[in-house]
Amino acid sequence: MITLKPIDILSEEMPTCVVLEVHPEQRNYVADNAISLAEAYDENKNHAETGKGAIAVPYAVYDNGQMVGFAMYGYFFPYIDEEDAYDNHNPIYYFWRLFIDKNHQRRGIGKEVVRQVMDIIKQKPQGDAPYCYTSYAPDNIGSKTTFANYGFKEDGRIIGGETVARYKI
Repeated sequence: MITLKPIDILSEEMPTCVVLEVHPEQRNYVADNAISLAEAYDENKNHAETGKGAIAVPYAVYDNGQMVGFAMYGYFFPYIDEEDAYDNHNPIYYFWRLFIDKNHQRRGIGKEVVRQVMDIIKQKPQGDAPYCYTSYAPDNIGSKTTFANYGFKEDGRIIGGETVARYKI
């Protein structure tokens, strides 16, 4: 049974999360979990102090009680002068990270994590937004397939070298 549990840099589970690994050929596709947790901390701190940026919501992924991955979404408040605004400067949800340990891939865990995270996002817990976006390297067939199978559609843009896809919430 796949479950999600909130995690942050102060969680006792953090050391387990940061040692999870993807296959060597996947390292260019996703940040290490330590970097993701640090980004979440920084974004949440910045948002608390300024009201700008993002609210990051990170989760440890468990399979029958064993941590096997990491997922994170964000609720973004784009700056007015942001060049790469995803949705005409409206707030958006963004499926920010999907990381399944190399020893637990190809078992449908990623697909189930996307479903569970999107079930949360559809409730719009941080506020209203019409879309959830994600992005991935153009040659990352695994992410492309996983998100397309859920219903994300590429919108024709490349931002930061990554293909952009969106889902109407």
